[in-house]
Amino acid sequence: MGDPGSPAAGPTQGGDLAADIDRAGEILARAQYVVVLTGAGVSKESGIPTFRGDGGLWTVNGEPPMNGFQLFLEDTAGWWRQRLDRRRADEADPASFARAVDEARPNPAHAALAELEHLGVVRHLITQNVDDLHRRAGQREITEIHGNRHWMRCLDCGARWPASEFPVDEGRLPPRCAQPGCEGVVKDDTVMFGEPIPAEALSRCDAESRRADCFLVVGTSAVVMPAAGFPLLAWQRGAPLVEVNPEPTPLTGYAEVSCRGAAGDVLPELAAAVRARRAAGA
Repeated sequence: MGDPGSPAAGPTQGGDLAADIDRAGEILARAQYVVVLTGAGVSKESGIPTFRGDGGLWTVNGEPPMNGFQLFLEDTAGWWRQRLDRRRADEADPASFARAVDEARPNPAHAALAELEHLGVVRHLITQNVDDLHRRAGQREITEIHGNRHWMRCLDCGARWPASEFPVDEGRLPPRCAQPGCEGVVKDDTVMFGEPIPAEALSRCDAESRRADCFLVVGTSAVVMPAAGFPLLAWQRGAPLVEVNPEPTPLTGYAEVSCRGAAGDVLPELAAAVRARRAAGA
């Protein structure tokens, strides 16, 4: 993507929250094709720690190695042995991040976004999260740009399976693709550092962003590319941006309205505002 140009401050930028939600509801209710980008802030209220920021998993423990995918490719069998050992340790540790994700439940933010899809307002949701909570809340049109920790993926043909349907034989590592005629190596669906995002996911995100006549950005720091670029792609084409986040982000200056608050508090009110305006024919 080229230079998006200089942002122009929207009419409201995190002042009166009630007024901001009302303005955001007006924008979404008028739109015909809303696309959403969500980040870790949406799942924070489900008990899943964020990665960056105050108390974030990587802020406290440091980021994973930037060459994680290369290390995987150098020794796929060894990686899988470590992965299975780590999985057993996580299952035994009630304080582990993996347990927090596996035991998490969708919160009011997930439910509100699913309702907006049911109302025909949200047409597609792009998430950076790997926790599957949007789907479990009832969202249907989703691109999980960083994968899903509950799924597996073949690196050759791109086939995906729920992990529960793809048992791993510890005596035959790495696991191999179950598709006829494909013997590709299978790994967790989660995209590692250094791993290319699957081309199909990128293509879908690009296409949906170009169709958007409004873009809703929720709970993301907006610093990780390429995800942070999709709202700007829509903005360049004239789509207004609506942001929901407790703190300013690099996208705030581009937003028509920025609602300062937790996603679980703001999104139910926003969904109610949209529902009321749609019912009134606004």
